[in-house]
Amino acid sequence: MQARIVNKLDRPWLWGVLSFAWMAVIYALSDRPAVDYDGVDDLTSWLPFASSIAHVGLYFVLSMFVFRTITITKRLGFGMTAYLTLFTALAFGVLDELHQSNVEGRASEATDVVADVFGAVLVVVFWFGLRKYRSNASG
Repeated sequence: MQARIVNKLDRPWLWGVLSFAWMAVIYALSDRPAVDYDGVDDLTSWLPFASSIAHVGLYFVLSMFVFRTITITKRLGFGMTAYLTLFTALAFGVLDELHQSNVEGRASEATDVVADVFGAVLVVVFWFGLRKYRSNASG
């Protein structure tokens, strides 16, 4: 029964839709003017690098969806899947920062793009570690 459920969830189109839906969430968050985030700044003032942590988290989720989409297709090796995941995070991060620079009170920052790519790197490292662990456990 459980294998049947997992097989139904392992559809590239499903993970692709999740990837684009998450991109829409990120776009919607960056489309809001700075005034809308004044309360958030007050709440997170105690947390150093709160904005960077948020970027890492958002792009970690996006990169998980993208990585899974590519992995399920089984057409590319691990290395190319990792590169495409990192490239997607970089490209969307740059485009998101360009878009955000045109939003009232918001600015485009290179450190945000670095945090975005770091979220993707965490996904690739996690998957690489999981792959290593599985190969050591089975052999």
